[in-house]
Amino acid sequence: MDCREFQNLIPVFMENKLNRKQAETFFEHMDSCAECKEELRIQYLISEGMARLEDGKNFDLNNDLDSKIEKTRKGLKNRLITNLVIYGLEVIGILAVVFILFLVFTRA
Repeated sequence: MDCREFQNLIPVFMENKLNRKQAETFFEHMDSCAECKEELRIQYLISEGMARLEDGKNFDLNNDLDSKIEKTRKGLKNRLITNLVIYGLEVIGILAVVFILFLVFTRA
């Protein structure tokens, strides 16, 4: 992913609409590009700051962004674990069917 692609995905990230592949490449780029990480921070501070100023509530946008990044990273990890468990169960199911068919055909 290049910087332009990263910056185009910032609004998608802020709306929590990155798919798994987008999120993986988004975070890989963010971790390796200080300029893009700063651009994310600036865009987040502007968009969220304006919205929260209208509410009149106190806020700490830097911590909020860090929490949002961490929450998204954990979600990615959880989806990966879930997918691995599902694939594992599918493999076990297939092996069980093959074993049953083996037993059926060897007894005939």
